[in-house]
Amino acid sequence: MQETRARLFDAALAEIGRSGLAGADVTAIASGAGVVRGTFYFHFPTKEHVLVELELNEEARIVAELDVAQTDSEDLVSVLTLLVRHVVAAEHRLGPVVFREMLGLHFSANRPVEDEVSQHPLAEFVIAAIARAQGAGRVPAESDAAELGVFFMTGLFALLATGGQSSATSDALVGRYVRTIVKGMETR
Repeated sequence: MQETRARLFDAALAEIGRSGLAGADVTAIASGAGVVRGTFYFHFPTKEHVLVELELNEEARIVAELDVAQTDSEDLVSVLTLLVRHVVAAEHRLGPVVFREMLGLHFSANRPVEDEVSQHPLAEFVIAAIARAQGAGRVPAESDAAELGVFFMTGLFALLATGGQSSATSDALVGRYVRTIVKGMETR
């Protein structure tokens, strides 16, 4: 059963990578996994569910990588820049189409689940980094770390989901984004 689900997951990502989310064909996904079409729906109610699962897997992977890098610094620019580098690396692993579709799903009425921030390891990581910066006096104590974290992640995902620029331009743009957002958070 898990093997079938894994084959469907991989086939769905390959099809989404070729055709985009809207153009991805469930029959082609099922065929690629060696199962009938109905088996896809047994494991995933929609194609969007595949991307939600992928995102949660990627978030867990990124947070584990960041934990290994020991990112407990109060320097928010450094911590968030490192986080962004790991998120951008996911685009290279997943391919630009799958990556942008996954991030773009945050802004879609078709997102299949209403989920809480606590279900997203990446959001929790950002919120904890902001809270550490608050503890160090770099971010005002009266600021809501969860709200600031959601603002940061939403803006980052929007910026990356629109993509299309060269990697040199993208790196500079994302760097400016991190510095600008952190400057807006910091104590003045």
